[in-house]
Amino acid sequence: MQELIALTEKAWEANRNGDAAFYDRFLTADVVSVSPWGVVTDRDATLKGFAENRNPYTRTDQSDHKVVMLTEDSAVHTSTVEIDMLVGGTTERTMRVYATTALVRTDGEWKAAFFQITPAPER
Repeated sequence: MQELIALTEKAWEANRNGDAAFYDRFLTADVVSVSPWGVVTDRDATLKGFAENRNPYTRTDQSDHKVVMLTEDSAVHTSTVEIDMLVGGTTERTMRVYATTALVRTDGEWKAAFFQITPAPER
């Protein structure tokens, strides 16, 4: 379980850094992602978004981790994430979200098959 939590921390770090190469390795071929605004994207669109990094995240603090092992080689990870971002690269905004990632282990490596960000109530 700690391995998956550490991997999601690396994914958020890659998100902050606009590291599409990390996500190219991390995502399955048929990954689906759902944004906080309900936009559903495939692998190509997801990688393009990370590479463009138009609304860069400057802080991503995860908490409330939960890992559910579905099988030996599949799991769901959820957490609450507080994100500071620069909308359009200039306007500061903070949002709080619930992040869910479905992961599968392929050839010994964990990969994201699905992830969704859902708006969370402000504290």
